[in-house]
Amino acid sequence: MTLPSLEFWSLHLCACLATGALAWGAGLGLHRALRLSHASRAYWLGVWTLAALPTAAALALRWLGPETPSWPITPSLPLPMLSDGGAWPGMTGATPPVATAATTALRDWLEPLLAALYLSGAIVAALRWCSGLRAVRRIVAASRPFDGTPGGTLNDTSVAVECRRLAEAGIEVRSIDDATSPFAVRLPRPTILVPAALSAQMSDEQLRMVLRHEAAHLARRDPQRAAGMRLVQVLLWFDPFLRLIAQRVQIAAELRCDAAAIADRADRRRSYAQAYLQTLRLSAGVPLPASAAAFSRKDPGHHRLRIAHMIEGDRRRRVPPALRWVLAATALVAGAAIASVQIAATPATTAPAATISPTSAAAKAVAKPAPGPAVAAASVEIDFSSPMRKPKISGHFGEIGPPRSNPHRGLDFTAARGTPVHAPAAGVVVAATERYDNAPNYGTVVVLDHGGGWQSLYAHLDAYDVQVGQQVVSGERIGRVGTTGKVTGPHVHVEMLHNGQRVDPEPLLR
Repeated sequence: MTLPSLEFWSLHLCACLATGALAWGAGLGLHRALRLSHASRAYWLGVWTLAALPTAAALALRWLGPETPSWPITPSLPLPMLSDGGAWPGMTGATPPVATAATTALRDWLEPLLAALYLSGAIVAALRWCSGLRAVRRIVAASRPFDGTPGGTLNDTSVAVECRRLAEAGIEVRSIDDATSPFAVRLPRPTILVPAALSAQMSDEQLRMVLRHEAAHLARRDPQRAAGMRLVQVLLWFDPFLRLIAQRVQIAAELRCDAAAIADRADRRRSYAQAYLQTLRLSAGVPLPASAAAFSRKDPGHHRLRIAHMIEGDRRRRVPPALRWVLAATALVAGAAIASVQIAATPATTAPAATISPTSAAAKAVAKPAPGPAVAAASVEIDFSSPMRKPKISGHFGEIGPPRSNPHRGLDFTAARGTPVHAPAAGVVVAATERYDNAPNYGTVVVLDHGGGWQSLYAHLDAYDVQVGQQVVSGERIGRVGTTGKVTGPHVHVEMLHNGQRVDPEPLLR
């Protein structure tokens, strides 16, 4: 796998930030405009999914380079034959850009630097997550069976009844000495951990509501959901909008579990709010593992929101079923559009530099085809080789069928983006451009003239490493596999022409 190019960073990572900002802004605006409940977890989870998954899918497809065929391309490709006047049909008036040494050096320096910065951030985020998981594991390992209070006064209280009910459901309640807030874990088995100091301060009714709150988290699979979201956020650590949306998802989850603990009993509201305040006082100033924290204690607005919901109830509207379907369909269409645009987008390749004028030495070199042995119509005397070191053919000459509606005019070699493409034989570069006339779907193109009426064309390149008029030898690198033009995945499209007529490249490029 090659390093991601500058186009990868500029297109996809910027698109990730833009998508996150759009999802956060639109989600927050719609939430306020419709006065939706803060406990609408599905709503915020949909916003988070819209912000994260389309971009994550596009990033994975670009980086991993799946073997996918190209879309049907323009059949009217101008034949790259040298005319008597030195012009190339289909290239009239074109002055293809040429990559300079300075541009190449800049790319060679920036690409590994950006890759190192991204990997460093992802590693730091992963280490912080693992550190939190280890802290939780340590707390679980040091826990003991729950007995109500340090004095062991569980007996036949309502808490004992609740513990037996949870045990029947496969949930264990354990006591810990750490001064943290109560929390639930799913692995190695569903467990609710309650600080001994907290259980000693709470009434029987308050402790039972705390247990019901944590049991609701397990029933709703919140630990698994939080772990999955955290994994994606490790990979997309540079996107602050994902963290903001994820925080809204967690707040909604806490509010729903608060409601489950209170169970619409008005006489329990203030008692439960007092238990929550006791939890905050107990854990104040104590580092809480990130994997167990609902949200940061540095956000007093979130605590005020929870207490208001506990005492007053939820006065905002829930998402109606009809609106839920509309929002889900809109998110699905928007997500598919975002991913499709990123996958199908044509990234810029090498930056334009000096151009070749018709009177330059390079242009004069182009006007005369490179000398080569005469080739009979029925025989090939030029020794061609494969342009790929490890050739893997994904599309054959003359094929018809999905996704092509016309006969395929060349041979497709699939490879990871950035894989070198080599000259199959000695020749002269007659085209090296990002804008091949009359064939925009070809993307970045290099055309070689091998003499004897033979020419070869290479399309969808990520970048080219040659310039017009340059003499190349067999095996010299001329470009890199890319996704420019109209494609569904990284590959190079190769065409062979003899005296202006396309021929099947497969018997020649062995």
